[in-house]
Amino acid sequence: MTAERDNIARWVAREILPHEGAVRGWLARRYGSSLDVDDVVQEAYCRLAALASTDHIDNGRAYFFTTVRSIAMDIFRRAKVAGEKSLTENELCGVEDDYPRADRAAEARQELLRIDGFLSTVSLTCRRVIELRRLHGLSQKETAQHLGISEHSVENHVTRGIRRVMKMLADAEGDVTDRDTRGGSST
Repeated sequence: MTAERDNIARWVAREILPHEGAVRGWLARRYGSSLDVDDVVQEAYCRLAALASTDHIDNGRAYFFTTVRSIAMDIFRRAKVAGEKSLTENELCGVEDDYPRADRAAEARQELLRIDGFLSTVSLTCRRVIELRRLHGLSQKETAQHLGISEHSVENHVTRGIRRVMKMLADAEGDVTDRDTRGGSST
């Protein structure tokens, strides 16, 4: 142990240890069971031990209280950001994944490509209107302003474009049904 480490250890014994009971009481009153007081105090001692010097500290008691308050806030901040929730191994196994299964994701990509192909048969303005309204969520007014057309034109383009895509989808599904009834394959 170096001389500075010895000085820090003596300083902690003299300036910090006498206040541990008050700090523990304050933490318990302030945070109740939502915080592990032992963990906070232990972390405070670790931070104090990591100090290079205590020369900058005028009031050990105030520094100790400030340190534990900072640690408590860090713990709550991390819990809020991470959305921590204690789960047992059995509970963890029962958690369902929010992501779609690979086969569903592949089907959705194929369907998007198919719709994109259908949209390529409508006018460029009609396609842009549908993209802005349905994919980007712009309002009718915002779409009209963006494209420099009237709101009435936006409404007409959406109606015609969606009708055309729906008809093409129905026709494509009709072709598949016809092939299936004739003994053909749909793939």
